[in-house]
Amino acid sequence: MIFLASDHAGYDLKLALAEKLKSVTSSLEVLGCHSKASCDYPDFASELTEHLLKSPESLGVLICGSGVGMSIAANKIRGVRAAHASDPLTAELARQHNHANVLCLGARFLSADQAWACLQAFLNAKPDEDPRHLRRVSKISELEGRG
Repeated sequence: MIFLASDHAGYDLKLALAEKLKSVTSSLEVLGCHSKASCDYPDFASELTEHLLKSPESLGVLICGSGVGMSIAANKIRGVRAAHASDPLTAELARQHNHANVLCLGARFLSADQAWACLQAFLNAKPDEDPRHLRRVSKISELEGRG
């Protein structure tokens, strides 16, 4: 399952990506927000991560104005590895090397085509099981318990 959510700044890009995703998968759930009315991005990062953690094989896409706020909010949740990307290679490597399960995109900095390229790279990449990447991801998980 792919979960897709945004705040008001990412609303139009979310709709554009949802249309493209519907043409390639039936495993899509589009979450809030549901309009361009001003709202708070942490609410939708929370909504998406709640769904994601109930379905560990799923992936998420969060969109706000810069992609940074969503990334910060999502990464507060244990088990979430959210990566901000503004180019396909970064999106691909986030999934491969860092085992990211959430892609964060900035609607103010990416066209729909650029965002789609990032999303395709993220979805097509598989986590690399090389011991060095597994070791590093494990160390990231250990950090989640710190206060």
